[in-house]
Amino acid sequence: MPYLELACRLVLVTVFATAVAGKISSRAAWTAFVDSLDRMDAVPVRLLHPAAWASLAAEIAISLLLVVPGRLFAVAGFVIAIGLLGSFTAAIASAIRRGKNAPCRCFGASVTPLGWSHVGRNSGLMVLAAVGLTAALRGGPIDIAPAVVAAATGVVVGLLVTRLDDLLALFRTP
Repeated sequence: MPYLELACRLVLVTVFATAVAGKISSRAAWTAFVDSLDRMDAVPVRLLHPAAWASLAAEIAISLLLVVPGRLFAVAGFVIAIGLLGSFTAAIASAIRRGKNAPCRCFGASVTPLGWSHVGRNSGLMVLAAVGLTAALRGGPIDIAPAVVAAATGVVVGLLVTRLDDLLALFRTP
């Protein structure tokens, strides 16, 4: 179970750290992220900036909690990830149902409009966070060689998740 926990940690660290980097890479990136929240019409305009900052703070907290060794940090990181991903998933599904055509700015610059693939991605990440939480609660000894494989697998899967829009675009008909 500790290898599964490690892989889950690194998938989520990769995903959320990439999301943070994409949002704070420039003033234009941050503005585009806030604009995408506005176009989703997920929160009242007066709460737009606080919601954007809260989202960023939660993503940073998850990344830090899951990168620090220790069961308590892992449990906290996984729980916050489940809550944040649940909020994102609900907001995206609501925007899609209401016909909002906001771009996905989850990882920075993107023109891909929010779609059910984003709901699926976030739902999958919520399941992964729940699996990681379960594994963290079980604990167990860890050896270095399998830990390296688990860590590398987690990073690769995390990078693939961050490029999901691009990967799906390869299979769409022009």
